[in-house]
Amino acid sequence: MMSSQTDTQEVTPPKVGIPEVANFLNLLGTLMSDPSTTWIDRVLKDNEAMKAAVTQKEIENNGFIQAIAKVSQDLSVEIEKSKLAIAQSDEAKAKASELATEMEQATKTLAEKEQKLQEDASTITSLQGSLESLGKEVSTRDEVIKKQEEQQANHAARIKELEGSLATTQSELDTITAQLSELRSFSCEMADGSKHFVLNEINRIYNFAKGLAERYFREDLSDAVLSNASLFEETRKFVRPIPFPNTNSANAKKVRIAAFLARLGSRLADLIFLPYYMEPDEEEEQQQGLDAITVLLSNLSHSDATREMQLRSMLLAISPKEQKKIAYDRADMIADEISDYLGVLLSEEQQPKFEDDVRKLCKMAVVSWETLRPLKQKVEPFTQTDEDTEKYWLPAELEVDSSNQSKKQANGKTKGLGSKPSLHSLRSANKVILVWPGFSYGSEVLKQGFMLLDSQVKAADEEVQPLKRNQRAMQRATSSSLAQVRRSTARKSKLFPRSGD
Repeated sequence: MMSSQTDTQEVTPPKVGIPEVANFLNLLGTLMSDPSTTWIDRVLKDNEAMKAAVTQKEIENNGFIQAIAKVSQDLSVEIEKSKLAIAQSDEAKAKASELATEMEQATKTLAEKEQKLQEDASTITSLQGSLESLGKEVSTRDEVIKKQEEQQANHAARIKELEGSLATTQSELDTITAQLSELRSFSCEMADGSKHFVLNEINRIYNFAKGLAERYFREDLSDAVLSNASLFEETRKFVRPIPFPNTNSANAKKVRIAAFLARLGSRLADLIFLPYYMEPDEEEEQQQGLDAITVLLSNLSHSDATREMQLRSMLLAISPKEQKKIAYDRADMIADEISDYLGVLLSEEQQPKFEDDVRKLCKMAVVSWETLRPLKQKVEPFTQTDEDTEKYWLPAELEVDSSNQSKKQANGKTKGLGSKPSLHSLRSANKVILVWPGFSYGSEVLKQGFMLLDSQVKAADEEVQPLKRNQRAMQRATSSSLAQVRRSTARKSKLFPRSGD
């Protein structure tokens, strides 16, 4: 701005003629006459010279001012440029700072990348080792795959071959399946049964039979019956080898109970408790013991239980209605037989009821056995064993609650049958007869049978001996008439002989 004003102003000399100047000139004239005028003149000359110098200086100064103005103008331009440069420099510094920061970050990142590269290099080295191992494994597996492909090709060929034979096999299987279905229609469906269920059925029959025996044979027999020696003699044949005294002693009552259970149990075991029922021919009627099929199934159940079950299922499917009829006919036959030989010992009022009860028991045994025959595991009675041990047998337990029961002797021993003989007596004594059969279920003994021991019947046998001598004498005199009476009251079985005949 100062440079611009200096350039426009011009330096002008002062004007002459103004009062102050005139006065000054007058003064100068006065002074010129003064000796000092020379000095003044010289001063004036010097002044003029100085004015000229001043003018020159002014001119130079104006030049300088113009130069300074130009310089100032240039300086302003340069200042603007400098400010621009400073701004650019600041911007550049900021950018430089940013670049420095970025460079520092880049350096840090580069260091991290170098570290990562080193780690990657280590990993790559490890992977290269693994790759080499994998390469070997791949080679090995390629060989295995090649072998497997060869095997698969062989298997495919084999499968194709088998598929060819499969159609034939399937056709054969269809034929066999049809045949099997047809065979199954010829067999009975077998069922599972628990030991508890089987034991309940067996105990139900025995408990009913024992109840009947105690109800009817622990009471006194009539004098008329006791005096009928011939009747007792034939009954002894029916129940032998059990001694059968014709008295009303406690021993006699106990053996009568034992005789009833023994005869009934053996007949049920021989005729009802069988896997299969069939009508015997005339020759078989004359034979004693079990039929051939029962024996076969019994032997087979010990050697091959599965085959026995299959054979039994086929037999059960043969004429089930006829088998049921045979079973009920046999039940009637057993009831008639027991009534004929033991029921006749009872009073006339008791005989019909006794016969009905025995028949009911026999039919109950048939119904119960019908539920046991089709079980997968065979239920089988046994009436004799290779060894008479407590595994198979228990001594018979017979009680007689009667007012006429004999009192204990003075030595404290009970005469006749003991209430519960020990197992030691079973091992040491001789058996007399089976009282009730035992039962096996599969290969196990499910329920032990009851055996009458010689020690249990000793007192009863002693009662029979003197009676036998008297009876033989009386029998010779009355045998013909009494035999006729016995034949008229007895009903003989048309199907099976009695085991005692």
